[in-house]
Amino acid sequence: MGHVQVDGEIGASVDEVWKLLRDFGGFVESMGLPVEVQGEGIGQTRTIQMGPDPTVERLEECDDAAKRLVYSIVSGPIPVANYRSTMQLSPAGEGRCRLDWSSTFDTPEGASPDDVANIVRGIYQGGLAGLQARFGS
Repeated sequence: MGHVQVDGEIGASVDEVWKLLRDFGGFVESMGLPVEVQGEGIGQTRTIQMGPDPTVERLEECDDAAKRLVYSIVSGPIPVANYRSTMQLSPAGEGRCRLDWSSTFDTPEGASPDDVANIVRGIYQGGLAGLQARFGS
């Protein structure tokens, strides 16, 4: 089973960043990507248009008290199966927070586990950099 973990500090409070992260479509839109959200609450999906094949993700958990969001990939160009990603915010000092973004997934036969992990890691690093650009690092 593959695993990716990216974490970093953001120059805003947990509550401020959580307002954006908990908005399943809004977070992706804030990164400058076109997104279409269908449904509401747990089970809603977001379709992210990147390249010729969109990625469809489903919201699995949204825990306001714990400031944790969990989603899965339903379909898309990244060669993964059983993909489950967790975004967890925690305080990191006055007016700052930490994002721990991790995932587990299976890599289908014929795909390189290292290549897939690098793709996922790059997405997380780009998302974290986008949050740092928006809120400060």
